[in-house]
Amino acid sequence: MNESTKKRKILFGVGTSIAIMVLVGSLWWQFHFSPLLSWYPIANPNFHVVWNENDSTVTIDFRGLYDFVFSTQEPVVYVGNERIYLRDGARVIDGFPHARVRDFDIFNTWLSESMLDDSSELVPVIINGLYGQGLTWQNEIIHSLLGGIDARERFELYFQWYNTIHELGHLITFSYGTYDPSNMENTRHMVDEEVLVNSFAVAFWMNFGEEEKLYALEEAVSYILGNLHPPVENMTHLEFMREIVDNDRLHEVSSFEIYGWFQFNMVKEILQNRESLHLEALLMEMTGHYVNIQPSERLIYPSLGEYTTLEILSDAVSLLRTWGVRVPGFYVAFSTDPNDHALAPQMPKRFLERNIEFGRILPILGSY
Repeated sequence: MNESTKKRKILFGVGTSIAIMVLVGSLWWQFHFSPLLSWYPIANPNFHVVWNENDSTVTIDFRGLYDFVFSTQEPVVYVGNERIYLRDGARVIDGFPHARVRDFDIFNTWLSESMLDDSSELVPVIINGLYGQGLTWQNEIIHSLLGGIDARERFELYFQWYNTIHELGHLITFSYGTYDPSNMENTRHMVDEEVLVNSFAVAFWMNFGEEEKLYALEEAVSYILGNLHPPVENMTHLEFMREIVDNDRLHEVSSFEIYGWFQFNMVKEILQNRESLHLEALLMEMTGHYVNIQPSERLIYPSLGEYTTLEILSDAVSLLRTWGVRVPGFYVAFSTDPNDHALAPQMPKRFLERNIEFGRILPILGSY
């Protein structure tokens, strides 16, 4: 074999290898799909995915607030009322929607920018998780930790009755600027904020609720704590959470078991010392102003559940405004995730509008 033939074979081999690499790369580029919403972990329990075979769409319920609807036949994605075109729609892989890399990067960029879009009015939303409507593993955890046949009753007592006022307390401190999670040096520490709004919730129900429910709440919290394993042995719940927050590790303790251990221990201590609480003093700390509590009828709710949350909030806000407490308009969102209970103080209003139409997000006490 002469030198010229050798060179031609080497060049042919190199060329063939490059062509194969280009072909493989092109096929990967054309057909490789990656999960949408990469900025938010797929395993996060705040996702609830529904695959509809009839119209070939995938709906992602995100934190119970708004839907992302993906068509697997058309190159389109709906985010609330927004219509976003993708190159080839989305495919369902392992039960979760995926899109081509080139499209999904563009989509995530658009979504991130839209969430920060100043043109959309930012509104507060109190999120309330519902019993038994989450993913199977979420429901099983709640059912087990809260006591089987008594789990729903304990869940609704804590989250639909007691914790409703807790989240309202967060709304008040945020609206008055006495607490800002992004500026804890000049307001108060997150742990101190949780102690304050839990104390407020207990004091509120002492003044206007049923004493029997507070005793039942104390029993429920004690029962739940008996099923939770402390994440640390040598620290109190307050010391533990303060260290977590100070080291920017809050994302590590968001599970029902760990964060619940912190919250339930705190609520139990406050309940045991509830006679020392003074609602006026707590509201003054929350608002920075003196609040003169006026006598009022007790707020008695014979049955608890999803829509009792709205009734409680409506009654409580009416009372607080009568006393001169400034409570802004807000929305209530029901989440399918039973672990999802929070105040979202600044949510883009246009992302809520579609779900308002479906009754899954409800405005409280009118508009803004």
